Amino acid sequence: MSEIWAVLEHHEGTFSENTGELLAELADIAQRQQSQAVLCAVVLTSPDTHDTTQLDTTFLTTLGLQRLYLVEHPQLVHYTTEGYVSALAWLVQQHTPRLVVGSATANGRDWTPRLAARLHLPFTANCLGLDLHDDALFALRTVYEGRAYIQTRTVLHGRTALATLLPGVRGTPAQTQGIASPLPPLAVTRLTPEIGASSEQQRIQRLAIQAPSAEEIELEAAERIVAGGRGVGCEGFTHVAAFARLLGAAVGATRVATDQGWIEHARQIGATGKSVRPKLYIACGISGAAQHTSGVREAQTVVAINPDRSAPIFALADLGLLGDANQVLPLAAEMIDRVSNA
Repeated sequence: MSEIWAVLEHHEGTFSENTGELLAELADIAQRQQSQAVLCAVVLTSPDTHDTTQLDTTFLTTLGLQRLYLVEHPQLVHYTTEGYVSALAWLVQQHTPRLVVGSATANGRDWTPRLAARLHLPFTANCLGLDLHDDALFALRTVYEGRAYIQTRTVLHGRTALATLLPGVRGTPAQTQGIASPLPPLAVTRLTPEIGASSEQQRIQRLAIQAPSAEEIELEAAERIVAGGRGVGCEGFTHVAAFARLLGAAVGATRVATDQGWIEHARQIGATGKSVRPKLYIACGISGAAQHTSGVREAQTVVAINPDRSAPIFALADLGLLGDANQVLPLAAEMIDRVSNA
């Protein structure tokens, strides 16, 4: 019976928030294999840490997980490219799974192509959906900045397939309340991979993790975005950036704002810019023209701040604030500060 693996990310005993949707996607694939596939998860960690004792394995079982591989090695105490690739390469060669999938996070985009290159395996990146049949991997992907969809077919020839799944596409499955039948026990296997001390690994020293500034966060990966348009003006982007920094959000803009030189073109959202899918999108002084809103239609919650009550952006917004964003944002920042310091 073949295995389908989800490589899970965790920090201080807590799984990343995209764990649920990753496992739900792979559980559907395993179910379509007509009981010929086992859904497994791989967690890489250090034997010296207590994170694994705090992991919520019951949560994993409710999502259909049948087997958990705990891969423990001193070089895995923190994420490093060489450590993850070496450990996973050893594990894949030992078990030969049919499919290995990670989330398309910063770490996932780093180790998956390198693992594929090391083992000479087929790899498909940034997928919206996956399926396996007829010895091929079928993947739904986007092209042209998310404005079109394609399905690719990768023939496997019996080899293990690698892929990354874009976070936030499927959404986290709802927690099942009041499960009638008892859940099957989760088979946990602890393994120690054979990882040699490479010269590359010895040159790397972990110092710290520092969150990027609001102006540096990539729009496509941002969970929160504060965007400005014509209505805030050039000076208004100071308020936009300050409020984004307070929320730990990225800064976005309309085409007018980038054409005027108020902010760099890499921050443009819309038909001629980037398509985003944040959990929270705050539109400041943005009228809501179709060219811009086409890039934010997959946002989960949209807040619009505009003094024009007839602005089209209010039709898209979950919450609308009638007012000047240059006045609203400083007041909102003061309220957040008061609550935080209370």
